[in-house]
Amino acid sequence: MAEPINESVSVNFLSNHLKGTAYPWVIFWRGRRYTITNVGLHHTVRDGRTLYHLYSVTDGTTFFHLRFDTETLAWKLLEVTYD
Repeated sequence: MAEPINESVSVNFLSNHLKGTAYPWVIFWRGRRYTITNVGLHHTVRDGRTLYHLYSVTDGTTFFHLRFDTETLAWKLLEVTYD
C-alpha cells in the first residue's frame, strides 16, 4: 500500500549525453541512501508556469514517487510503497 510522504529529499541525477538519458540515480531520505535500480515511469505535468517532472522509481524493495520542480529545482518525495 502506498504511504503518502510529501517531504523534500536530495536526489543525485544522472545524465548521459551519449545515450540521451537522464534519470534519478540516488535518493537521500531520512538519513538513508537509496540507489535506484529501475525507473518505471517518467512524465511531465504543468501547473501554471511551473513544469514538474514526475518519476516512479525503485531500489529493488521500495517504490518511490518523486517530483522535480523546474522553478525551484527542488525534489519532493510524494509517496513510498514497500515491497
